[in-house]
Amino acid sequence: MSEPNTPRWVKFSFPRPEHACYHLVVGLGVEPDSDWKVVEARIDGHRSRDFWVYSDGQAQKLRLLRRGTLAKVLVRCDWQNGSTHAVELDLKQEDGSRTQTLKLEATAPATGGWWNPGWRYYLGVVARENTGLTRTQEPIHLTLATYSDRIADPEREVRVVAIDPVSGLPQEVVSQVYHVSTWTTPKPDKYTQNTTTCEVAFLADVPALSEKVFLVFYGNPSAVRPQYQTDLSVQGQGLELNVENAYYRLHTQDTGGAIDEIDMKMGAEAVFEHRLETNGAVQWNPDCYSPKRPWTHSSDWNPPEHYSEVRGPVFLMTKRAGIMPEYPEIKLSVTYMMYANNPYIMFSSTMDVVEDLHVIALRNGEFVFNHAVFEEFAWKQPNGDVGSLVIKEGPRHPRHATRIEADTPWLAYYNREQGCGLGAMTLNLAEMRRVDGMPRKDYPYIYLAWGPWTYFSRVYTYAFGSNNPQRMVKVGKGATYHEQMALTPFQLGAQDDNRFDQIEEWYARLADPLDIRLELDTDDRVPEEWVPPILTADFEEMEDAED
Repeated sequence: MSEPNTPRWVKFSFPRPEHACYHLVVGLGVEPDSDWKVVEARIDGHRSRDFWVYSDGQAQKLRLLRRGTLAKVLVRCDWQNGSTHAVELDLKQEDGSRTQTLKLEATAPATGGWWNPGWRYYLGVVARENTGLTRTQEPIHLTLATYSDRIADPEREVRVVAIDPVSGLPQEVVSQVYHVSTWTTPKPDKYTQNTTTCEVAFLADVPALSEKVFLVFYGNPSAVRPQYQTDLSVQGQGLELNVENAYYRLHTQDTGGAIDEIDMKMGAEAVFEHRLETNGAVQWNPDCYSPKRPWTHSSDWNPPEHYSEVRGPVFLMTKRAGIMPEYPEIKLSVTYMMYANNPYIMFSSTMDVVEDLHVIALRNGEFVFNHAVFEEFAWKQPNGDVGSLVIKEGPRHPRHATRIEADTPWLAYYNREQGCGLGAMTLNLAEMRRVDGMPRKDYPYIYLAWGPWTYFSRVYTYAFGSNNPQRMVKVGKGATYHEQMALTPFQLGAQDDNRFDQIEEWYARLADPLDIRLELDTDDRVPEEWVPPILTADFEEMEDAED
């Protein structure tokens, strides 16, 4: 009896967005009288757990070869340039009456193969751009969690490689590994295995409205820790740091680690600073005022209870945490992120109210400057227009120069003569209360103020700024307030219709970052059948799996 299914060709493929792994494709004609199922695939005698079946271009989740179609079987195969591989496919007729094994041998092309044979494993990463903006050196953060016997030292071993979408040529990109941890059990089983987890950051170039594959390689105990060079420079130890990249220079205070100066490059050479009162910081909040205790801010830490940093070629992260000065009822966390090849400074903070508290002011998002540079202020309005005013033409402190929506996409100080500005983009606002209802927010908004200085601040509760400023508003135990902003120097456009194009583009990028999808290979220790979770009551999760 002749073989019912006929292999027609074998092709090798580098990782692509549809399948972010090295693989080969077997094309075959399926007999007209019956469906067949691909039961097992082997490469060079070793079973491959990862393969996909298509019939006439349609994915077959049950790995069926539909009768009378031109079918393709894609099998993960970590081929190298010019390598030769034996392929075997075990097939079974739909009714189980016949079986067939297809055996083929093929040689890989001379380019597009495995990046470096010194590394044994990799994680496939697919980055997708959705907004129509070409992404250049956009930071990506992801988690690599793998069985511990696959990796010895992530900080030495991990490499990130970009795959050219046309040629398949791999190109190593700058990456940074941090926060390494290992979970172990004395008896690995079908439920759990010893696992090493780390965070990986890298800078990605992805064309507009397209997808691109990156591979995170690991599994090379002999690897030497990479020494990447970028435009990100960090000098100093502890709270006081000098940070620089191609767009700005930045200094943090030695007392509490808050930003107290930003020097813009980008052709403007402008200095954004405060230095007029208290500690002179630029970034003040979160803050709280509950008389007769003093009004204090996160910038008043001297020092914070907890401080940590992550420093590398992709980014610097500083994290400060502890009790708000004078207010044991509030716990704070403030994080800065500064990146190579990017102009923005990420600022995020969290306030946790751990005991009931009555306040006149509870605010966040405050940045304070002197008048040496900034003369005008602008913001994105709800209807999409840009509002603006000359700062000193608005009412003077203690009145507000203007009020805008608490969740406005961006606001900015700017100076037409110097052609520069400093923008603040709102990326994430979240509030919750763990007990007793909703978090208290007494008319939230952002206001601009000026006196010897100028500042803006986002308020949660601000009786102090009202016409009844002696009201003591309760902020209940269990309330949490979180926000994330990005602060960026920018160049002004010459005309009214393009004056804020740079900050508009950066907001579009940061508000809708690249989407990330991860693809792992299937380890041989994974059980053949799906392992149901340990539940408090019986429940059949796979009842309709074959429908």
